[in-house]
Amino acid sequence: MRFFIFLLFSTLSSSLFAATALPLSDAEITSLAAQKEWRDLLHYHRVGAIKGTGSQIDDPKFFLATNGNKDPSAELKATLVGFLQGPSLTDANQAAQCRFPARFFWLKKQRPDLPLQEIKCPDFDPWFAQIDGESVYLIFPAAFLNSPSSMYGHTLFRVKKKGNNAPLLDYAVNYAANADPDDNQLVFSYKGLTGGYPGVVSVMPYYQKVKEYNFLESRDIWEYKLDLTPFEVNQFIRHVWEMQNTYMSYYFFSENCSYQLLTLLDASSPRLDLADDFTVWAIPADTIRVLKKAKMIDDASYRPSLLNRMSNMLNQMGDEQVNVAKDLVDNETLNLTKLETYSPQDQAQILEVAYEYSRYLVAREKIISNYLKQRSIKLLSLRSKRQSGEVFTPVKPPELRDDQGHKTQRLALSVGSRESSAYSTLEYRPSYHGLLDPQGGYLKGAELSMFSGSLRWDQAKSVEVDTFSFINIRSLSPKNALVTPKSWQINASLLRDYTIDDELVFRLKGGAGVTQQFGQSMFAVLLNGSASAEENYQDGYRLEVGPELRWLWYGERNNFQLDFEYLADINLHNAERRTVNAVWAHQLAPDWQVRLSTSHSWYEAKSWNDTSVQLLHYF
Repeated sequence: MRFFIFLLFSTLSSSLFAATALPLSDAEITSLAAQKEWRDLLHYHRVGAIKGTGSQIDDPKFFLATNGNKDPSAELKATLVGFLQGPSLTDANQAAQCRFPARFFWLKKQRPDLPLQEIKCPDFDPWFAQIDGESVYLIFPAAFLNSPSSMYGHTLFRVKKKGNNAPLLDYAVNYAANADPDDNQLVFSYKGLTGGYPGVVSVMPYYQKVKEYNFLESRDIWEYKLDLTPFEVNQFIRHVWEMQNTYMSYYFFSENCSYQLLTLLDASSPRLDLADDFTVWAIPADTIRVLKKAKMIDDASYRPSLLNRMSNMLNQMGDEQVNVAKDLVDNETLNLTKLETYSPQDQAQILEVAYEYSRYLVAREKIISNYLKQRSIKLLSLRSKRQSGEVFTPVKPPELRDDQGHKTQRLALSVGSRESSAYSTLEYRPSYHGLLDPQGGYLKGAELSMFSGSLRWDQAKSVEVDTFSFINIRSLSPKNALVTPKSWQINASLLRDYTIDDELVFRLKGGAGVTQQFGQSMFAVLLNGSASAEENYQDGYRLEVGPELRWLWYGERNNFQLDFEYLADINLHNAERRTVNAVWAHQLAPDWQVRLSTSHSWYEAKSWNDTSVQLLHYF
């Protein structure tokens, strides 16, 4: 039956082509189809480790020709036929002009002599009028390490409505994986890496995305105004309409949110060629750098996260005031006795903090008690009756934005000595950030890298693999007087174990704990567990567990780390591993850093020192 329908459709399509006299010759169609703008409208791009051919769009409904995803000339010919036939259709929404308005206006601009008619589109016209775009902003919510799809940050667009000065009432254009909510994090990560989810373009009120990123996930948001002409803004909106009803395979590292949003911009203007700057992977911060390089960014504004706003408020209050605010939320019975002993301004500050804290508990901690929901409304009402206007100094924007920090790739050369034996290593990290990397534009206490590794030379051996890290994540989030975020880490690597003659072993290690910040210092206490596999271990594996203490100090150009770890070998009850490690990192230039490190380790009756100097380049 399906074959019969396909055969019938093909026959009708062939008849339609035969019955329609095209105003362009095959040579003219081929010439137009070779233009960059047409290929961009069809998303003929290549990126990733394995680059495909043709269009990146997988949805056949996006193409009017059966081979339109592979042959841009065939798709242009079918589109031209559709434009000529469109005015005669009973359902105007099915006309090619209404399904593909960006294609229509592009072709009219290229060939104004063609007899192409604009028609009224019952669905598209009111939608386009409602968006009523004046300008476009690129929105960058910062990294969120608790979500595999947002560990590197995220990008989306805000379309400013003409005459509207309330950004939250604008519309957001988002591209994301349409994931199965029943998939666990492991399945989600696997499908995201292999293109197992369809990526979809969606349009929604901007306040919904601000609530999701800025409030629910406590992520700072940067907004970059893009330098687009009025025609380019309208063409961008038209192409978004075309893309809403289609899907593409979503890949975390290549065809992701940031990359595909750049392809939407490319399709809006012949002067833009943004997506082609990426050949293997695309990271959100790097896409902003590409826009800066193309002179597309006019200015930037900052929207601090909920946690940053709360921390800023707490820094301007005394401990007693904070305790009063906490009691107003934590106690089921609302008691205003202590509140009323303070001045009107202090009361306003206490109520404002209490209100934000109650919203945090409902959203972040998923507390659904009835009293807490009502308490938020009551606190907001009480706050509105106190001193009007701002009662806190606003959050100061970071000195450097995410796109102004160090580059995401890193190459490092080191020389060192372990037990009087000299060695050198060459390390490559594709992305993204480490605890001791220059901090400007990045989260302090955060570390994220994947698929990084190093080669090693020493006096006795030839070149060999020293380490290879599949995934390495640390999230050391400081606690404050109201909330205590969980600090955690996970690492899966191949590395050399000196306790068994430097054999290469596989090790899975993770831990959780708490972090406290004191000025420029962060102090973390974690409980770690480690599982290693290698045939030279007893029973072929080693299981270890124990605490870790880590102190980090961040300066303007210097960072310092001191940590101690104790691991008990639980399948050899009399064995234990202890390590003390100190590292000093100094930024030589924006893309250069030097590090000095020393460590001392003990395992059973064996101990050893390791000292090295390392030169790092970010690019």
